[in-house]
Amino acid sequence: MKKTWIVRLGIVFLLALAVLALTGCQTQTATTTGPTKTIVDCMDRQVVIPQEPKRVACLYASTAHMVAMLGEADKIVGIPNGIKRDVLMAYKIPDIDAISVPFQDGAINIEELLATDTDLVLIRQSTAVNKGETEKLDKAGIPWVVVDYASLAGLKKAVAVTGEVFNRQERAAGYNADLQQTLDLVASRVSQIPETSRVRVYHAVNEAARTDLKGDLCSQITDVAGVINVSTEGGSLITDAEKTMTTLEQIYTWNPDAIIANDINATKYMLSDSKWSGLGAVVNQRVTTLPIGVTRWCHPGSMEPHMAALFIAMHFYPEQFSDIDLSQTTKDYYKQWFDLDLTDENIAAILSGAGMRLSK
Repeated sequence: MKKTWIVRLGIVFLLALAVLALTGCQTQTATTTGPTKTIVDCMDRQVVIPQEPKRVACLYASTAHMVAMLGEADKIVGIPNGIKRDVLMAYKIPDIDAISVPFQDGAINIEELLATDTDLVLIRQSTAVNKGETEKLDKAGIPWVVVDYASLAGLKKAVAVTGEVFNRQERAAGYNADLQQTLDLVASRVSQIPETSRVRVYHAVNEAARTDLKGDLCSQITDVAGVINVSTEGGSLITDAEKTMTTLEQIYTWNPDAIIANDINATKYMLSDSKWSGLGAVVNQRVTTLPIGVTRWCHPGSMEPHMAALFIAMHFYPEQFSDIDLSQTTKDYYKQWFDLDLTDENIAAILSGAGMRLSK
C-alpha cells in the first residue's frame, strides 16, 4: 500500500509539472536588489523586476522606441545597432552612438551586456523562445521582459506593458488612446467610399518582393486606410517567422493600381528596373514611398501604424481629408509623444521617407 501511494504521489507531481510547463502564465524571477514588483509581459509571463528600473537594455528595436515615447530614454544602456541609424532617435538621444550594442544577428553578447550594468532587459518573442539566449540572461541573474507584437491589438498591449515596467501607465494609456482615435477617424472617413472605388494597392516592405500577410500589422493598417491590399487576396506567398515574400510574376497577376513602399531604394528600383516596367502602377508612376519617423510608419515593427493609416488614406482619398493638415499633424505628434521640436524641413523629410534612416 505504501508503495502504491508513493507511485500515486509521483504521478500527481509529474502531472503538476506538466501543467506548469504547458500553462501560458509562467513566472520568472531573477536576481534583483532593492524593491521589486511583478508584471505580466507580452507572453503572459509573470516577471519580478526592479520597482524603478534605472539601466535598461532594449534588445528589440521597437522597445527602444517605446521607452523613448514614455520619456525614459535616459535609462537606455543597450540597443541593437540598427537603432543608431534612426535619425529621430539620434535627435532624441544625442549620445546614441556611445550606447552599447549587446545584441546582434539574433544573439546576445552576454559579456557586453554585463558591462552595461543593466538591471533589466527588454526582448522580443523570437529571442524569448530561444532557450540558448534566455539561459544567458537567467545565468547572469538579469530579469527579462518580453515586449513584442504582430497586430494593432498587440501593439497596444506592448505599449501598456512597457508603461507598467516604467511606472508610466498614464502616458502609455494616452498614447494608445491617441492611436485608436486616429484609427477611428480614418476608418470613419473611408467608410463612405464604395468598394468599387477603392484603390488596389501592393505594399513592398523594405524589399520590393517582401509584402504583407493577411491579418498582420501592415495589412491591418491598409484595411483601416480603406485600400485593397492585393497580397491578402491570396496567391504565391512564402512566409516564415520574420517575413512574407512573393514573386514578380505574382505581382503582375495581381496588377495593382498603385504601389506603396517602405524604402525609397525599393521605390527607385521598381521605377527603374525594366522587369517592373510592364506594371500599370509603374507605367502610371503610381509608386509612393511611405513616411519614416521614429519607425517606418507601415512596417511590421511600426509603433506609428495610425500615422501610416492616415497617410495612406489621405494619399489615395484626399477629398475625404481636406480639413487635415498632415504636416502640422505630424509635427504635433512628434512634439506631444517624443518631445521633438521638428522643423518644416524635418517634417518634409519624414513624409517623403527620404534620409530618415542612415545607410549601413
